[in-house]
Amino acid sequence: MKKFLAVVLILMVPAVLMAQDNVQEWLDKGDAAYESFDNQTALTSYKKVLELDEQNFDGLWKTARALTDVGKALGGDAEKEHYLEADKYARKCIELYGDKAESHYVLALSVGRLALFEGGKKKIELSKEVEAEAKKALEVNPEHDGAAHILGRWNHNIATLGWFLRAAAKVVYGGVPKGATLENAEKYFAMAIDLNPEKPVHRLEYARTLIELEKYAEAKTQLQKCLDLEKVQWEDDNHKKEAAKMLKEIRNK
Repeated sequence: MKKFLAVVLILMVPAVLMAQDNVQEWLDKGDAAYESFDNQTALTSYKKVLELDEQNFDGLWKTARALTDVGKALGGDAEKEHYLEADKYARKCIELYGDKAESHYVLALSVGRLALFEGGKKKIELSKEVEAEAKKALEVNPEHDGAAHILGRWNHNIATLGWFLRAAAKVVYGGVPKGATLENAEKYFAMAIDLNPEKPVHRLEYARTLIELEKYAEAKTQLQKCLDLEKVQWEDDNHKKEAAKMLKEIRNK
């Protein structure tokens, strides 16, 4: 019997190694597609990883990220559907790998995108989760520029809510999340840039906050840097167009 089991194990080894090779092959294909801004191929490749290994860490978080990219590009009803699916993969990633920064990052990302489709109390609840998950990502990895960026956006969006919306939220839902300020947004965007100075989107959103703070000279500098940087994310052409528009709007300030 022992001899039989030994033979079976020996025969199984090549199959296991082949499966591992296939997982890495699909991960590499997904990464190459992501880097070349082919979001749909990236998504397909990462899902292939999960067909071979449903608990694969990189497969889970990168599938969630790819779903947010594909969803945003599609728009309409398909956009929300992709964000809901991303949320599912992100929560599975948290369940299995709660000690990983990317798990918390992709949950903050997918929940933040979902919040765009919600209103009232649900939007406020989701906003609180976005902040909590982005902070957890930074706690695990203090050099995570994506998490810092999300916290910058969170602070900016909450801090710039009009008084009417704030008053309505207080009356109906008990108030918006506390602690959000433009100064905090400025801090987190500056952190994101320090961690990854080559991302145009960091410069764009930092400039947006600087404009709110009436720091126009530095905003112009950041917008110009946004225009000068190489494209590193699929949305960067749009980021650059927006930067050019904003730069024109504040040219006399």
